[in-house]
Amino acid sequence: MKARLFALLFAVSLSVTGFAQNKTPLPTNAKMTAQEKKNLQLVLDWWREVLQARHVELVDKYADSNLIQHNPNFGNGTAVLKQLFGQRGAVNPIPSTLTTLPEIQLSQGNIVLLVWGHDAPDPADPSKMYHYTSFDGFRIENNKIVEHWDSAMKNAPNAGRGEGRGGRQ
Repeated sequence: MKARLFALLFAVSLSVTGFAQNKTPLPTNAKMTAQEKKNLQLVLDWWREVLQARHVELVDKYADSNLIQHNPNFGNGTAVLKQLFGQRGAVNPIPSTLTTLPEIQLSQGNIVLLVWGHDAPDPADPSKMYHYTSFDGFRIENNKIVEHWDSAMKNAPNAGRGEGRGGRQ
């Protein structure tokens, strides 16, 4: 499983390097099976309804209660997510589309990968912006998210948990 995810991430990193320099939209994988398309849509709906619109009551619709979390700032299971997401502010109406679209969306087998683009001031010259990427990877079983990986690093105490990343509102 880890080798498969690593291979997928490596392939994406090669294509993202060119994308980040050119900012040319990359196509979504058009050769996905029906199940892979369903898995991708599940993750995009999760992101739109639970993360973007903050509908915590929908967590169980999308994620298995024993969700394995590889982000070092979160524990396993959905109870942790419900508590954290419930503290992120007012619930918003569910939009018809994501406010921020991933630059790359891939689904292969039971793995879904979203690559998000960000622009930030250049630390060496704050008058300039630079483009960088982050990712979220998901493993799907029985139409539920059962595992999550991302590019998060451990936060300092009381520093927040990655808010604002990947289109999170």
